[in-house]
Amino acid sequence: MKYSEIKHYKYKLEENEEIQTGITGYLFCNRHMMMWENGLLLIKKSYAWDGSSIPHKGLIRVLSLWQYDGDRYCKVASLIHDALCQAMREGNLPKGEKFHADCLYAKLCEQGGLSKWRATKRFQALRKFGDSGIEPEKNPRNKIYDTERK
Repeated sequence: MKYSEIKHYKYKLEENEEIQTGITGYLFCNRHMMMWENGLLLIKKSYAWDGSSIPHKGLIRVLSLWQYDGDRYCKVASLIHDALCQAMREGNLPKGEKFHADCLYAKLCEQGGLSKWRATKRFQALRKFGDSGIEPEKNPRNKIYDTERK
């Protein structure tokens, strides 16, 4: 995966990324991603995401003199999970698929080098606190407003 670091979110995808999610039966396409009924997810170049949601991640990074990287082993995992959660927020995937997205996140963290114990702890945190990430936003980013329409 190729990405760059940016200010507002944290990361920006620099080339398309594809993964077999195991979440089947859904077909959608928008400007950020495409999903086929066989579970293949394509996240398009320029997609931006904020990495793993770890409490006090920024503070820990400063206190460690910029040595700590909470996303070190989980950049791919956080990309895929954020995209799937966005698809749920936008109504392209049902909220019931969050369990599968959370499981995939933990699996990808382990594949990235995170210990099984830490991946399990992150999975448990997603299960306990992560449902707000799939609720529709009251003021969604990138909403297009038209001053000509009345």
